[in-house]
Amino acid sequence: MEARTIYTIGQARLDKAEIDILHYVGSWFPTLDRWSVTELALKCDLFADDATAAVDMLILHGLMENSEEDALMGRMVHVPPAAQEWIVENSEQISSLQLMNDINHFDDSEIASA
Repeated sequence: MEARTIYTIGQARLDKAEIDILHYVGSWFPTLDRWSVTELALKCDLFADDATAAVDMLILHGLMENSEEDALMGRMVHVPPAAQEWIVENSEQISSLQLMNDINHFDDSEIASA
């Protein structure tokens, strides 16, 4: 089993995939609050299973809810108003963590390897 780094924002304990999804959906408020899990996987550069696991954890945290399934897009989720407020209030920390973890922003000399 691969070790995952967990980040704490308030009471929420989030991993990289969850941070990436929150960063992406938060950038669309208030215009959009509903997405397909497949779309989130594509937009956040995640495998489908990883996106599904991350969305399931965000649902457990109360930051997302299942929505009606779409015939074309598949499983859909939305961000309830209270969760939107939490994401907006913590957007600076979410953005900082997302930037820190996105290795595409750094060249090889700036990336630590074990």
